[in-house]
Amino acid sequence: MEPHNTHHEHHPEMHQPPIEQPMTNMSPKKSFFETYQIFFAIIIVGVLVLIGILIAHFVPNNNSNSSANSEKQETQSDVRNDFIKIAKKEGLNTKSFGTCLDNQTNQTLIANDVALAQASGVQGTPTFFVLKRTFNADGSVKNVSQFEVLGAVDEATFESAITSGKSPANQPTQPAGKKIVLVSSDHFEGPTNAATVIVEYADLDCPFCKAEYPVIQDILKNNPGYALVFRQAPIVQLHPWAEYTAEGSECAFDQGGDPAFWKFLGDTMGAPQTQN
Repeated sequence: MEPHNTHHEHHPEMHQPPIEQPMTNMSPKKSFFETYQIFFAIIIVGVLVLIGILIAHFVPNNNSNSSANSEKQETQSDVRNDFIKIAKKEGLNTKSFGTCLDNQTNQTLIANDVALAQASGVQGTPTFFVLKRTFNADGSVKNVSQFEVLGAVDEATFESAITSGKSPANQPTQPAGKKIVLVSSDHFEGPTNAATVIVEYADLDCPFCKAEYPVIQDILKNNPGYALVFRQAPIVQLHPWAEYTAEGSECAFDQGGDPAFWKFLGDTMGAPQTQN
């Protein structure tokens, strides 16, 4: 920091005969910089300390990054081990299951579910589309109407919506999208000719989806004529391992079909809920 351009005070020369004067105790007058040099020194030291703090905060620390990456890998390893335990409990071949999980065998299928969700206007999880169907004499579908139930709602509210055939009052809104069309890859639980089909888009790591899981199970138990279709909607921005969990459920299906899929869902959705 450059000092101010100080102006020293000059006294005009005294044109007097030389004279021997007595010595005095007066100190010579100091310049502006000399007077405030301690103040300037404190400012300079403060600026240097501030620069050091900023450098420490914004310059990446390779050791810190390595620790963060290691922690993330350990977390994925823990999740993988949990899924292997579930697969073993379900009687699946754990080696094949692990290979399926590691190779992300069902990545395209999961991406297709996500694309269907976006096309239908889904903006969060859980989102439910309730399909009310009527049939022709030959068993083919004659007509389908649908409405949405958004978020985790209590059982009475959900049941009331199904009975009335319309969305619950005061629920969030979402943009209109394409009508739901059931496809061959859907995971279907319940009678295939059900007049009421609940299509659920969910993230298996979503705490609200987990909270709603027992509600849907109770509705199906109390209404055996209803059916449930589950579609994957992982939100990796909120839950880092959501797609990995979706992959695990599809790997279970690859070995044991829908029974293994629904068991895997029960084990993961019924797991302790954690906010990520």
